[in-house]
Amino acid sequence: MSFFEELKRRNVIRVGIAYVIVAWLILQFADVVLNNIEAPGWVFQVIMLVLGIGLPLALFFAWAFEMTPDGIKKEKDVDRSKSITTVTGQKLNNAIIGILVLALGYFAIDKFILAPGRAQPGSDLVSQQADAQGTDADEKSTVTAAEAEPAISRQSIAVLPFDNRSPDANDAYFTEGIHDDLLTKLARIGSLKVISRTSMTQYKGTEKTIPQIAAELGVATIMEGAVQRSGNQVRINVQLIDAQTDEHLWAEIFDRELTAQNLFTIQSEISEAIASALRTTLTSDEQRQVNTVPTQNLLAYEAYMRGRMLMTTRESENLEEATQEFRKAVELDPQFALAWVGLADSHQLLVIYGSFNKTEALAISQDAVNHALEIDPGLGEAYVSLAELHSERREYEEMEVAFRKAIELSPNYATAYQWYANNLAGVGLSRAQETTDLNRKAAELDPRSAIIGINLADKFASQGLYSRAEQQYKKVIELNPDFPAAYFTPAIFYGFTLGRFDLAIQNTLIALRMDPGTPIAPTLLALYSLEIGDDEMANQYRQMITNISDQSWTLGWVDMMISEADGNIDGIREAWNWTSSRGPNDRFFSHIAALLELAHGDPAVARKIYLAADPDWIIPEAWGGLVDRDPQVACLVAWTLTQTGDEALGAELLDQTLAFIDELPGLIEHVDAWNPQFCYLMAGNTEKALTTIETQLAHNHLFRWQIQDQLPMYEQIRFEPRYQVAMAERDRRIAEQRIIVDQAKAETGL
Repeated sequence: MSFFEELKRRNVIRVGIAYVIVAWLILQFADVVLNNIEAPGWVFQVIMLVLGIGLPLALFFAWAFEMTPDGIKKEKDVDRSKSITTVTGQKLNNAIIGILVLALGYFAIDKFILAPGRAQPGSDLVSQQADAQGTDADEKSTVTAAEAEPAISRQSIAVLPFDNRSPDANDAYFTEGIHDDLLTKLARIGSLKVISRTSMTQYKGTEKTIPQIAAELGVATIMEGAVQRSGNQVRINVQLIDAQTDEHLWAEIFDRELTAQNLFTIQSEISEAIASALRTTLTSDEQRQVNTVPTQNLLAYEAYMRGRMLMTTRESENLEEATQEFRKAVELDPQFALAWVGLADSHQLLVIYGSFNKTEALAISQDAVNHALEIDPGLGEAYVSLAELHSERREYEEMEVAFRKAIELSPNYATAYQWYANNLAGVGLSRAQETTDLNRKAAELDPRSAIIGINLADKFASQGLYSRAEQQYKKVIELNPDFPAAYFTPAIFYGFTLGRFDLAIQNTLIALRMDPGTPIAPTLLALYSLEIGDDEMANQYRQMITNISDQSWTLGWVDMMISEADGNIDGIREAWNWTSSRGPNDRFFSHIAALLELAHGDPAVARKIYLAADPDWIIPEAWGGLVDRDPQVACLVAWTLTQTGDEALGAELLDQTLAFIDELPGLIEHVDAWNPQFCYLMAGNTEKALTTIETQLAHNHLFRWQIQDQLPMYEQIRFEPRYQVAMAERDRRIAEQRIIVDQAKAETGL
C-alpha cells in the first residue's frame, strides 16, 4: 500500500481538512470578538500561533492513533481486520460537509450583507444616524460620502500630554510648553497628520488604552513622554507606539543641561526621529523649520507658553492676561517671532470676547505681525494673523493668499484652517460648502477642540443644516461643559436663527455665570429680552454691560435696539455714530443701523450708511461679491437706491439679486432665512413674499419680525389676512416663550 493510500486509510487527510476549516472559523470569530472588546493585538497573534502549532499535532495523532469501539488505541495495536477507519472516515466526511456549510454561510453573510454597509460608510451610516437624530428631510440631500470618517494614514500621530515628573508642581506649565512646541514643529511636516494640542490636553491623566485613544483621534501612532526638571538639568523621555499592535517603534531618553537651545534641539531630534519611524522624508524647508530655534531666552519661552495656554480658554480675563504674557516674552526677546504672533492673535480675540478697542487692537496686531514676519518670513502662524488683518480691511484676495501660504508652511496648523473657514464664511454664500470643508479639516487635526467644534456647528448652521448644527453644539457642550463659548454660540443660533429666545436666554445665562467679565452675555440677554417684549430686563442687562466696560462696542448695539423699542430715532442715530468706529465688523452694524432707518422711513440716511460701509454699491461691476455676501442687504440697498433718485440702478441691482436668490437652493438649505421677501416685495410679487413669510414661520425664523413689519415695502401686505395670521402666530409663540423665561426668572431670582 502506498504512503498516500495509508494516509487516506488512517483519515489523516480528512482530519487535516476538518482542522483547517475549524481553525478558519475560530479565527473569524476571534477577529470580531477581539475587535469589539478592544483586546491588544497580541491576543489574536497568540490564537493564530496556537492553531498553527495544533495542525501538525492533529495530523500526528490521526496517523499514530485510531478510534475503536473500545476507545482510542495506538494504530499499531489495532487488528486491521477489525479496524473501523472506514466508518470513522464517513463520520469525518459528514462533519467536514457540515463545517463547510457553516463556513460558506458565514462567507455569504459577510460578502453580500455586511460588506456593502462597510463599503459605503459615508452614505448609509451617516444617513441612518441623521434619521435617528431627527435631521430634517431637506438636510439629507447634503449628506454625502465625504462625511465618512477618513481612512487612518500610517503617517499620522497624536502626542499625549507629557507627564511632569519634576518635584515642583509649578513646573507643569514648563512640561506643557515642551509638549506644545514639539507639536508646533511636527505640524510643519506636510506628509504627517498631527493632532493639535487642544485635543491632546483632554487626555491628560487618562486611563484609556492606546488603541482607544488612537481610534478616537483617527491616528496610527501615539507618542508618550515625560519631563523632569531638576536645577539646571532636564530629562525628557519619549516613546513612539504603534496603536494597532501596541508595540514600541522607537524610544529615547534625553539628558541635557537646561537651556533654551538644548530644549529646541531635543524637540528637533524627536521630530526627525518620528519622521524617520513613520517613513517620511523632510523637505529642505521642513528641515529648516524643524531645526529653527525660536528663542534662546528660557524666561521668554516660559512667558510665551503661559500666554498660549491662557489664550485657548477664550475667557475675557484670561485673554487680557495672555496679552501681558506675550508682551513680556517679546520684551525679554524681541526676536521671538512666535511670541509676536501670540501678541497679535490675543489682541484680535480680545475685541470679540472682551472689551478691547478694535482700532487699537488692530494697530497692535499689525505691528506684531510685521515684527514676526521680519524675523521669520517662513512662519506659517504669522501668515494666519496677517490673513485676519486683511479680512478686517476687506482685502479678501490678499486674505486668501495669506491663508494658503500659512497652510503651505504649516500644513498641520489647525487654526489656519479654522480661521480661514471663519473668514471665508463672510466672503459669500456660494462658498458655504468650502467653509465647512475647511472647518472639517481643522476638526480632523484637532478633533476635541471646543472652539473648532463650535465653528463647525456654525458652518452647518450657515448652510441651513440646523439639526446637524444643534447636534454639533450639544456634542461640544458634552465634551467641554466648562467652556463659556460652548454656550454663547448656540445661544446666538437659537436666538438669531431658530427664534427660540427662551433657549437662547437659558444658554447665555450659563455662559454669563462662567465668564462674568465678558460683555457678550449681557448683550445677547438684552437683545433677546427686547425680542420677547421685556424692556425692563433689557435695560438691566444694558447696565451690566456698562459695569463691565462703558467702552464696549456691544453697548452701542444694545442702545440702538433699545432706542428702536422706544421709537427714539435720535437715540438710534446717536448709538450708531458711537458704535460704528468700535465694532469688529462694520458691515454687520451698518445693516442694523440702515434697517432701523428704513423702518423709520428715512431711506436717504439708510443710503448714506450703506454707501459708507460699501461704496461699491453704486458700481454694478462690484455687485457680484456684495450680493453673494448678503442678498437680504442687497435687496434693501436696491430699495434705498430706488427711493433716493437712482431708480434704474436700484432696479438693475434688484434683478441681479433675484437671479442670485434663485440659485441659492443649490448652495444652502433654508433660503427663507435670508429674507428674500424684501426683494419679492420690491418687485411687487406679494404672493412669493407671503409664501416666504409663511415658510419662515414654519421654520420659526422669528428674529426682528417687529422691525421688519415697519418697512415701507410691507405696506403691500400688512393688511393681507395671510400676513396678519402669520404675525398673530408669531406673537403667540413669543408670548409662550415670555412665560417660560418669566418662570425661570422667578425660580432663579434673576
